[in-house]
Amino acid sequence: MKGFLAAVYHVVRKDLLVEARTKQVTTTAAVFALLVVLAFAFSFVQTFADPQLVGRGALWIAFVFAGTSGVTKTVGIESQNAALDGLLLAPVDRSAIYVGKVLSTALFVVVVDLVTLVAAVVFLGYSPGAATLPLVGVLVVAAFGFAAVAVVVSTLTHRSALDELVMPVLLVPLVVPVLLAGIELTDALAAGRPTGTWLRLLCAYCGVLFLAGIATFDYVVEE
Repeated sequence: MKGFLAAVYHVVRKDLLVEARTKQVTTTAAVFALLVVLAFAFSFVQTFADPQLVGRGALWIAFVFAGTSGVTKTVGIESQNAALDGLLLAPVDRSAIYVGKVLSTALFVVVVDLVTLVAAVVFLGYSPGAATLPLVGVLVVAAFGFAAVAVVVSTLTHRSALDELVMPVLLVPLVVPVLLAGIELTDALAAGRPTGTWLRLLCAYCGVLFLAGIATFDYVVEE
């Protein structure tokens, strides 16, 4: 277990160091998310009387599409110069590589989500109020579930030489339950309604995605 955790730590550390030097993933995804928020601001903010509705919509749409863009960049970096092959040659369990990639990708998605949340507050007048911290917690759980499936799908598209345009087609249907649960939780938190059922659904589905990713990652990375 100690060796497994050490391998996970080194994979996460490597991804963070690469991102700190290049800033490709967070910059690209954050710009994409800001464009989504600005599009909502110019297109819908005058149409809907409730800015909370517009803010929630922009937040979760940006979550999916900016997250997809970010994970594509993350795995794309590994495909350059056979970097992923080098990782696979390390004498560690491949599931440790998967867990490390999921954690680093989830961290990138959370950063982009926080940027999106701030942009929604500034440009759309969205105000989560006292529900801000619970909302951030929901975003963290959703980002973990999103990363769990996105790492597998993105690795599959790169290893099989599929076009990157195929990735959203494969990924979005798998994260629809995460998106629906996130939207319902955001609405329930804003209205002060109970969140137990949707929170359990979100956590359970994210757990299933994570376990499925551990079970399939070894087969996905095989040539």
